Amino acid sequence: MALWMAIYIGGVVPIWVIAVGALLTMALMAAIVIKFRPKQLAASWNGKQLEERRLILPPRTHILSKPPKLLRYEEDIAALQFRDESNQLHEIYVVFDNDLETTLKDTDVETVDKR
Repeated sequence: MALWMAIYIGGVVPIWVIAVGALLTMALMAAIVIKFRPKQLAASWNGKQLEERRLILPPRTHILSKPPKLLRYEEDIAALQFRDESNQLHEIYVVFDNDLETTLKDTDVETVDKR
């Protein structure tokens, strides 16, 4: 961005070239960050307790009487659905991939295909 501002201050290039260049630079940087970001744990289930990880806030813990269900909405998008202690329905959206599928085989989490 500083490079585009320096070019703008120089006054040699029209403003529309600066704007397009800055937008393309930001789009390229966003694509690189999205493409190579690491997977983050969204939730963990230990048989009785579900811990929901949140981005900035501390994790939220739910004690469940029955295991959550994993609802597959698309090829790579699913939601972990459960009812908490107050019987309120929650969904935690996750990326469904081979790692998650192999992890779920060892648990009592039911997978429901909603595609």
